[in-house]
Amino acid sequence: MLTLLYFVIVLTFAYFTWQALQIYRHGRTSYVLLLIIVLAGLAYDTLIIFLGRFIGEGALLKTLNASRYLVHGIATPFLIIFGFGILRRAGVGWTQRRMSHVLICVLTTLLIGLGVYEDVLALDLQPRVVMDTLRYTNEGGLRGSPIPALLTILLLILWGVVLWRKSGWWWLAVGALLMFIAAGLGMGDTFYIGNLGEVMLCLASVLTARRFFGLTNNDRGLGWKPTLSP
Repeated sequence: MLTLLYFVIVLTFAYFTWQALQIYRHGRTSYVLLLIIVLAGLAYDTLIIFLGRFIGEGALLKTLNASRYLVHGIATPFLIIFGFGILRRAGVGWTQRRMSHVLICVLTTLLIGLGVYEDVLALDLQPRVVMDTLRYTNEGGLRGSPIPALLTILLLILWGVVLWRKSGWWWLAVGALLMFIAAGLGMGDTFYIGNLGEVMLCLASVLTARRFFGLTNNDRGLGWKPTLSP
């Protein structure tokens, strides 16, 4: 049952990645490029979970899962810069200052460093079977919720609220909030809830990128009409 769910999630992330590529081709901004990296990483992450039962326990699957954690450790904080770029595009005053941009990039770099420690240097992979899925989970690093991912989500909620107040666009705020709730519910054997939260966050992110960086109403997009815009 979970394997089928992950097959659908993989296709969803692949579709989101393709959509973000179309937006990047339209505007070619580094902020959207960072979103593409995150989306492609999540597509890989869920693909390995989907394939786990077919590959079977062993060195190959362990190596593929190690790459999952590498992707999470490095790519997840990129969403902070992506969200900050959306605020700049929306004309939020304090984001236009060079120092604000520098500070956000420094914070993101620090979180990537912490993520590399948790998910690479302190990696201790152990096999985990849940229903019909097989994956390797990290039993090393810091206990509790991953700090880089948690701070990323909290900042995205903040960015989303600021964007909502500035432009009336609520998608990013709601998507990040749903991700925060899903992350709390998706612990242990209910880990798949967290992945569903990622789907909602990525949907909101792609729609937001499309609204502020990308396609006009006459261009090809996700299929939603301008009624989603404020």
